[in-house]
Amino acid sequence: MDTQDITKEQLETLILIKSLEEFITDEHENLSSLSEVIWTLEESLSDGEHKQLVSDICKLTETGYLLSDGTEEHIEIDRIPEVEGITPKGQSVLNEWEKEIRGSIDKGDKRDIVINNIYNFKNYNFLCGLKINPSLINGSISLFGAIGNIVKEMLHI
Repeated sequence: MDTQDITKEQLETLILIKSLEEFITDEHENLSSLSEVIWTLEESLSDGEHKQLVSDICKLTETGYLLSDGTEEHIEIDRIPEVEGITPKGQSVLNEWEKEIRGSIDKGDKRDIVINNIYNFKNYNFLCGLKINPSLINGSISLFGAIGNIVKEMLHI
């Protein structure tokens, strides 16, 4: 997976944004845009998580993984940018990440997938140690949809 120009933390943010994107497009009618879901999520973040999210969105925009209006000014004033979506470059990285996870499932590993153990993610408290039952990931739901559902339940959105 070619992620030389982003950090593990930024990859975690990209995964979170993709999961939230699938959440709104699949089932949440009162949140009509990705930015609205991110702003709803923002209310549940600690100060450190909030700063990390703002910084990551701006850096992911700068490196071509996200479409947003994120600039250094957003980082300076600690304000969440308007996020339009994930670029093809970002989607390519996400596809590779999902392929790696599905590869371990296809090899017969039926234990819960613990995201923190696989990629040492720890950016957001609610994703640290996130467990996904492989039976949740089937033809009807993507890995990102499963993460989105778990985040939705944890944050009550």
